[in-house]
Amino acid sequence: MTEQSTNQHPATHDEPRRRPITRTAIAFLAGLAVCGLAAGTLSGCGGNAGGNRTSAAAARQTTDSCDTTINVVASVNQWGSLAQQLGGSCVNVTSIINSTATDPHDYETTPADLTKLARADVVVLNGAGYDGWAQKAQLDEGRQRIVKASSLMGIADSQDDHDHDHDHEEGKGHHHHHGTVNPHLWFSPAAVLKMSEAITSAYVAKAGETSDTAATARRHSNTWNAEYAEYTALVNRARAKNLQRRYVATESIIGHLLDYIGATDKTPDSYTNAMNNDAEPSASDLKNALDTVRSSNVDTLIVNPQEMGGFAKKLDAAARESGKTIISVTEQLPENQKTLLGWITTITNQALADDSQHGWFLTQQVKDRTIADYAGQWRSVYPLLKNGKLRGVMEHKAATGDKTADEYTAYYDAGYKTDTETITIEGDRMTFTTNGRKVTATYRYDGHRILDYAKGNRGVRYLFTATGDVSQGAPKAVQFSDHGIAPGKAAHFHIFTGDSHDEVIKQMEHWPTYYPASMSDDEIVKEMLAH
Repeated sequence: MTEQSTNQHPATHDEPRRRPITRTAIAFLAGLAVCGLAAGTLSGCGGNAGGNRTSAAAARQTTDSCDTTINVVASVNQWGSLAQQLGGSCVNVTSIINSTATDPHDYETTPADLTKLARADVVVLNGAGYDGWAQKAQLDEGRQRIVKASSLMGIADSQDDHDHDHDHEEGKGHHHHHGTVNPHLWFSPAAVLKMSEAITSAYVAKAGETSDTAATARRHSNTWNAEYAEYTALVNRARAKNLQRRYVATESIIGHLLDYIGATDKTPDSYTNAMNNDAEPSASDLKNALDTVRSSNVDTLIVNPQEMGGFAKKLDAAARESGKTIISVTEQLPENQKTLLGWITTITNQALADDSQHGWFLTQQVKDRTIADYAGQWRSVYPLLKNGKLRGVMEHKAATGDKTADEYTAYYDAGYKTDTETITIEGDRMTFTTNGRKVTATYRYDGHRILDYAKGNRGVRYLFTATGDVSQGAPKAVQFSDHGIAPGKAAHFHIFTGDSHDEVIKQMEHWPTYYPASMSDDEIVKEMLAH
C-alpha cells in the first residue's frame, strides 16, 4: 500500500444481541443483468466488479445531453451529492448544509435558505426529525417534486416534525435525542437505494419522459445501479465468509449501516440509553463502556468527530490505549468524498476490515516483522516504465480509473522514479546499487507505523534503522511497505529512505517499487496486470 492520495497500491491495484440485517429488493440494469437481495443474503450479483467499474469509466466519458436544467435543493449534502451524481450536468444542486464544519444540531435556517427550498424544482429531504427546519419553507407539492427519505422508509410524518435537542454541558457534547428513530438515513443502504430511484423518477417527471434530460438521468441511474451492485457484492462476500465484527459506538450515527453488514453492537445498553436521551451516564455505566472497549470482545470503536463530548473522548482514549481500531465518521459528506455511495463503501470497508492488500484491516491485526521478509535481490520497475514496457499496465488502469493512460504514466513516473537500480538484502545488511555504485549498511528493526490515508484506507510502514558506522550514501532510515501487515515473504515492495523516520514517514508522493531480480520483464508486467 502506498502512502499517497489514491490510497491504492500504485503499481498493481489501483453472541450478545445481534441486530437484524436489513432486507430489501434490489433491481439494477447493468448490461441487462439483474441482482437481488433477499432474506438478508445477496444473490445474483455475481460478475466482475471490474466490469462495473469499466461501465462507470465509460459513462464518465459520455457527454450529458440536457434540453432542460433542473434546479435541485437538498437539506444536507449527503443527499445533495446523490442528487448531483444522478443528474449530472442536467441539474444544479444546492445543499443547505454543505460542510462538516457546520453542526447540524445547532443549525439555524435563514430566509435565504427557505427561499431556495421554495423555488426549487426538486427538493430532497431526510426527514425523521433531522432537518425539521426545512419544513418551515413554503413547499408546493403541486409544482415541486419533493423526495424525502423518511417517507420512503415508512417513518410516520409525526416523527418527522420534532427538532434535535442539544446540550452544551461539559462532558456531554451535543447528543442526538431521537427516541426509537435513528435519523441518519443516508447510512441505510436500503434508504439510499430508494432515494436514488425516487430522485431519478423526479427528474424524469420534471423534464418529461421523452426529453434528453430524462434520458441522461436514466443513464446516470443505470451507472449508479451498477456501482450499487458492486457495493452489495462487497457485503455479500463478507457474509459468505461469515465475517463477524463487534463494535462500541459513542452514538448511533452509522447504526443503519452496521446493522446492514451484520455487525454486532456491543455498546452497553445503559450507556446508549443515557447518551441518546441527553442524560449523563453514571460512573458505573461509563466504566462498563470503557471496560467493553478495552476488552478482546470488541474490534472497533465508532466515533463522530463532530460530536466529541467528554464521555466520547474517554472512550476514544481507551480504544487508543488498548490498540483498537477507531472509525471516525462525520454526519455531513466529507470534503474528500465525492459521492454518498463511495463514502458508504469506504466506511463499510473500514468496518469489515477484510482486505489488507488494499488497506482495509484492524489495528490489532498488525504484527511486527523482520528484515528476513525482504531478503533477496530486487530490481526497480522504473526502467520498465521509461522504456514503455508498462504501457499495457497504464492502459489497463485507464480502462477502469479516472485518468488516461498518458496521465497514469506521468503519475507513476513521479512515483517510481529512482536512481537505485537494485537492492540486495542479506541477513541484516542492505546493499543499494545507484548509478552503478554500491553502498552497504547494517540495519536493525525499529517497529512499525500505521498510516491513515485521506480516502479512508490505511497502510503499514515497517521501519529499519542503520547501525554502527554508516557508509556515505547509505540511508539512515529505511521503511518498507508491501501490503503485508504480518510476517510473510514480500512479493514486491515500495521503499522509502532518508535521514530519520520522522522525515521519511511524510513521503507520500514518491514510492520506488521493486520486484525480485529473478523475474523477467514480461513476468513483472503480468504480475502487475493480475493485481
